Amino acid sequence: MSLHKEFDLDPSLTYLNSGTHSICPRSVTQAWIRHLQEYEKNPTASLFNAWGRLWDIQTEVAKFFGADPKDLILRSNITQVMNLFILGLEIPKGSEILLTDLEYGAVENICRFRAERDGLKLRKVHLPSHAQEYEGLPPQSLAQKLAAEIRPETKIFVVSHVMTGNGLVLPLAELARETRKKGVMLIVDGAHAPGSLPLNLSALEDVDFYGGNLHKWMLAPKGTSFGWVPKRNQAKLQLQAAGWTTFEIQTPFDRFAEKNKFTNQHLMVGCYDFAPFFALHETFAFWNDHQPQKIFSRIQQLQYFAEDLVAKKLGWELASPPRGPFRGPLLAFHLPQALAQMGWNLMGDLFLKHQIQLATPKIHDTHVLRFSPHIHNTEADIEKAVSILHKMTG
Repeated sequence: MSLHKEFDLDPSLTYLNSGTHSICPRSVTQAWIRHLQEYEKNPTASLFNAWGRLWDIQTEVAKFFGADPKDLILRSNITQVMNLFILGLEIPKGSEILLTDLEYGAVENICRFRAERDGLKLRKVHLPSHAQEYEGLPPQSLAQKLAAEIRPETKIFVVSHVMTGNGLVLPLAELARETRKKGVMLIVDGAHAPGSLPLNLSALEDVDFYGGNLHKWMLAPKGTSFGWVPKRNQAKLQLQAAGWTTFEIQTPFDRFAEKNKFTNQHLMVGCYDFAPFFALHETFAFWNDHQPQKIFSRIQQLQYFAEDLVAKKLGWELASPPRGPFRGPLLAFHLPQALAQMGWNLMGDLFLKHQIQLATPKIHDTHVLRFSPHIHNTEADIEKAVSILHKMTG
């Protein structure tokens, strides 16, 4: 299955970094532009009509991910969602926020900000970054190992569904069952999950708060994200901002969410560029037309091809988990010392000198090289990247 022709790609660039941003299919990009142009014909009328249209989109998002639309919050990016979750829960002074040592830097900073602002403790639990440490490990065992780190003072546990550095997929349902037993709020950064693996929020009933990006693996326009809050936790989330929908719901906001208090209070009520959200309709149409399971399979096929080729040509150690339940869409390798020392400059050199877009995130204070191919890629793209890396290592 190759969908290369569904995208308007730069022929001079080999783009293998969907883990940062995916490239939109042509149909989605065209819809995005069309919605913006239509809006500009009468911005005032368009703004007043936006809330009803946004509710239709939120309903589509909910349907695709198996959720009640009244449990969702739309935002421009997951950092906004995670700020709302981490800063919006009331917890006693002296309590602890727990997170793993593979979390995304911006989310780690939100936790640090909350801890320093409110006199809370902040602690990290270690997760391995070598493939062999996950060999033969049952998902339930990893969930229990993480849950065993919870202390009486722990009130919030922040984890990624898929780790941004190496693609580790946590056994989320198993972990959530453990945290709920212990009365700890589990906040999940799901930035890399939508579009890279099947996601059914209704099957994650023990998760307390979940955020997901749509402009990574979902191939959606930039600036589209969502948060999911089960009904049992909605009253626990304190508002971090106020506006038109904080109290009474009036026209034109009454066209959104059937006057549901939670969703209206968390509505984006200012003057936004709504075109990226309106184009989610075409995003889901693309996925339905090409079938999610086939897309997931193609991503995996490309990833396995990259893994085998790097092992054969470069012999680099895998920083991602082995193939199996812990393997996500991101494929990372430990770098030879000379390349690791280049850090972010390696990412820049690959792009500026060779027109190859890869990523060099940090794992445990050491840079790794990360492949994240998508359905617009071909095996030839991966072969070109590995060939350049082979030349760089001499």
